[in-house]
Amino acid sequence: MKRCAAPSWGADMKSLPLTIAAVLLALPVFAQDAAPDEPLPPTTVEDLPPGGQAPVDQIPAISDVAPDGGVPDATATAMSCSFQTECVDAECAESGFAGRLTVISDGAGMAEAEWDDDAESLAFSAVLNNGSILASSTTTEPPGQRLLTILANGEARYTTHLTDPIHAISYVGTCEVAQ
Repeated sequence: MKRCAAPSWGADMKSLPLTIAAVLLALPVFAQDAAPDEPLPPTTVEDLPPGGQAPVDQIPAISDVAPDGGVPDATATAMSCSFQTECVDAECAESGFAGRLTVISDGAGMAEAEWDDDAESLAFSAVLNNGSILASSTTTEPPGQRLLTILANGEARYTTHLTDPIHAISYVGTCEVAQ
């Protein structure tokens, strides 16, 4: 007849403090479900205003002057853009599409911009690099992305990517500093 060895309590006693600590740490989780019939506090949902109408949009552009009395860190530039060619996917035709881009730069290459045309106004994130502007915007209604590239010589491309149905509209033209 084979006998079973008695359990070794020494090894289990070492893990006892860890077990107690785990139970104590879990108590707040169990306490959250202690009163399942009590109503939850009311929640509020606020609709966000459309672009350009939020209170933060009323804050004027940065215009602080450098401590030494030099040039302001931020600059704002308005550009008029006109596009002579419109391509929907691979089909191109003449275009009269035009818009206005206002760029506010932080002086370090990063910028915010606003695009305005006859159909919409959009906020863009932008990067300024050696006189070129690379701007982009993502929208949710309708879902899509806008990309605007302006080279230092004024050559410009504006592309809209939409999802329903998936297609791209590209404009070829020029942008210049607005008078």
